[in-house]
Amino acid sequence: MSSSSSPRRQHHQHTRHHQRSLSNEYASTTKKIFVNKQKRLRRNSIVFASATSSSSSSSSSSSTIGESKEQKTKSDRTRTPKTSDDGTNTNNKKRAIPLSIWESRKGSNFKLQYALDGNKLRLLSPEEARDLSLNKNGAFSFDPLHLGRKKRAFLRQIDNIRDSFFPQKSSVTSDYWDYAKYRFTQRIASSCMTILATQQMLAAIGLGASRSIPAAAALNWVLKDGLGRLGKLSVATNFGRSFDSDVKRLRFSSSLVYTGAVFIETITPFFPKHFLAIATVANVGKSIGITTGNVVRPPIQKTFVLEENLGEIAAKTSAQQVLADNIGLALGVSVMKFQTKFVPLALQRAVPLALFPILASIDLVSIHKQLKSVQLRTVNKERAEIIAEAFVREKSVASQLEVAEKERLLFPARLDASALPLRVTSLGIACSTLDSLASAFKDDVHRPYVLSYEPYVQKKGNILSRIFMRDRKPLKYKGRALLALSNRATSKDVLQGILQVAHIRNLPFRKDLNEKEAYDWAISESSRRAKAEVNKFYNQIMSNGWQANMILLSSNERMPYFLDEKEVRNLLKFALSEKTF
Repeated sequence: MSSSSSPRRQHHQHTRHHQRSLSNEYASTTKKIFVNKQKRLRRNSIVFASATSSSSSSSSSSSTIGESKEQKTKSDRTRTPKTSDDGTNTNNKKRAIPLSIWESRKGSNFKLQYALDGNKLRLLSPEEARDLSLNKNGAFSFDPLHLGRKKRAFLRQIDNIRDSFFPQKSSVTSDYWDYAKYRFTQRIASSCMTILATQQMLAAIGLGASRSIPAAAALNWVLKDGLGRLGKLSVATNFGRSFDSDVKRLRFSSSLVYTGAVFIETITPFFPKHFLAIATVANVGKSIGITTGNVVRPPIQKTFVLEENLGEIAAKTSAQQVLADNIGLALGVSVMKFQTKFVPLALQRAVPLALFPILASIDLVSIHKQLKSVQLRTVNKERAEIIAEAFVREKSVASQLEVAEKERLLFPARLDASALPLRVTSLGIACSTLDSLASAFKDDVHRPYVLSYEPYVQKKGNILSRIFMRDRKPLKYKGRALLALSNRATSKDVLQGILQVAHIRNLPFRKDLNEKEAYDWAISESSRRAKAEVNKFYNQIMSNGWQANMILLSSNERMPYFLDEKEVRNLLKFALSEKTF
């Protein structure tokens, strides 16, 4: 018995030695995990514990343990190895050495860890990752893979839902998430508001029809839709480049028009006899708002792109819109059912009107928040002015976030003429007289732009400047700066002209000179400073992530002038001979 048990005892000792070496190799794992692992290994832990405690017992008991261990080993050899979902062998997991390399699945938070199995790389199964996975700091990784099977399945479903409505975090900019959040809220309020307004219009058709209700409803509805398309046509033909140069202001202005149109629809039951006129005006406003919103959406979505995935962002935005619209529809239907059941018939028309201010406020505030969160990288006139002002005062270029916070969404930043606003215009407006034309080109015929000023005259009816600009301190240089661009002007030249205006705003007023001399000195001095700083200014703009290769200007601002050098020189000679300047 002892002779037969000797090989078995040696085998048992060899097995115990192997277990100790493996426990030393994976000593970084926690005690809890080790205990849980031993429980899943059927009766191996019990056999191992009994063998350890009875190391000094008789040879017969050792032989019995050895026999059971040998039987267990044979069964393990003949048993079909377990495989995970990704085809990996879970029986050999203790031979795998985890590596600090992970693989993401479907862009989710779930990550599968790579391990070195012999000389081959393979992915660890979730069960293996539970015992072997280490994070970069060497501590146990609390990845969702380490949760139970049901919890992992639930989290996978949540992840799949998220992937259906949102792009991957690494593929969009950080400002996308605030934009999506506020846009989702806005769409819910807008959808609910539109449902209630539609209910009011249907009620107005029934109340105001002098003929049969079906015929009147069909006729009025078709007419108001047909006439409302005029609003879409006016938007498409009149705004042009403004869709690219002034995206935010157009979007917010169109939302105000849309909200006003919905309000007009809401009050139609109170004027049923004038349904067609009221509904047509409302539909024109809604067409303007919808068309403008659809047109300016791609330029905004383009700013979120990091991995050339504009199509994905557009698709996910559409999915979010459908979900939000359905939620708004459900809320609107719920309000209608509540109105029908619990509100007296005489007051039912007033319920949508009472809810309109709440829904409209949520709608407009959400649009304002979402536009403020968008950090546009393109440079238009207003953003260039904000960047130039920061550069002149702080000698540094403002970031996209700082510019987004300072941008105005409704009224231009400088309505008040005492703040020396800038207008990009034609040469005929910038130099309206022969004196100003000769003065502009006497030093350089080939200059890329012409900068002049227009004196400011206070108008009694200028209410906007009194209401919206009360907090602005009047500048010493009063009037309006006029910038005319040559056909040879590059984006750097445009930025130089805007930088020159920023210098004028920050120059001290020369009290030793009269008004005309002070303005002439301000223009010449600011031109000198702008020329000296334009290269540094442009390089900082480009290095800070701004897309300044082309300055976005509206159709009214893109009016470059062309000139004949010989003719202009003859004109200058004539002006000098006549002493007109």
